[in-house]
Amino acid sequence: MVDLHSHIIYNVDDGPSSIEESLKMINEAGKAGIRRIIATPHFHEKVFEAERAFERFDELKWRAYGLGVVLYMGNEIFSSPHVIDLIKSGRCLTLNNSKYVLLEFPFDAVPSYIFEVLNKFHSDGFIPIIAHPERNKFFLSEHEVLKEFVEAGCLIQVDAGSITGVYGQHVKYLCRRLIKEHAVSFVASNAHFAEDYSDRYRKAYQTVKKWAGEEYTEKLFSDNAQKIIDEESLNKIKKEMANL
Repeated sequence: MVDLHSHIIYNVDDGPSSIEESLKMINEAGKAGIRRIIATPHFHEKVFEAERAFERFDELKWRAYGLGVVLYMGNEIFSSPHVIDLIKSGRCLTLNNSKYVLLEFPFDAVPSYIFEVLNKFHSDGFIPIIAHPERNKFFLSEHEVLKEFVEAGCLIQVDAGSITGVYGQHVKYLCRRLIKEHAVSFVASNAHFAEDYSDRYRKAYQTVKKWAGEEYTEKLFSDNAQKIIDEESLNKIKKEMANL
């Protein structure tokens, strides 16, 4: 399985505070069947910055060698009117240097400027992935609006914890509905602690398989996220070939 949303890098955001905790998370992820993780520390101009993340990611990747899990880098980017400029300037990252951007909304609203931003994403060739919209209070009461975002080219990522009921039955119900409608593209851990893998991830996998069958479950937990990793690998090969 492939996890495209995880806060495994220590002491950069609200995830683990030590490298030992990060390694414990990776170990539990491996036990849950995950073989690839995209580390996505929060990026928020006024709260979380990215400077320390690169150095600690490199150290963590080295220390995790032999655990059977390959690490990649990205950000969970808090939405802003100039998010495209932040990406182009290198202040925050797409997922594994691909065209896919993990975008976080406020938990109680949808920004008024967001469709203008989405148009910029489209014109610049980026594909936004909305992180855990099932936990957003606006979408919980107006879930039909999510279809407008899908129609605008957004992909949807829901949290494993939402599927298992950690955030309440209303959130779980919305997940079930979205998954049954095949409106979701990814299920991710959004892990901040080792327990997010050991207590939630496999349980979420089995729950989704009951809801939607094995084929679609594999797409949500593995195949679709693998395409993001493969895209950058293909881009690297193309660049190398062009330089021959």
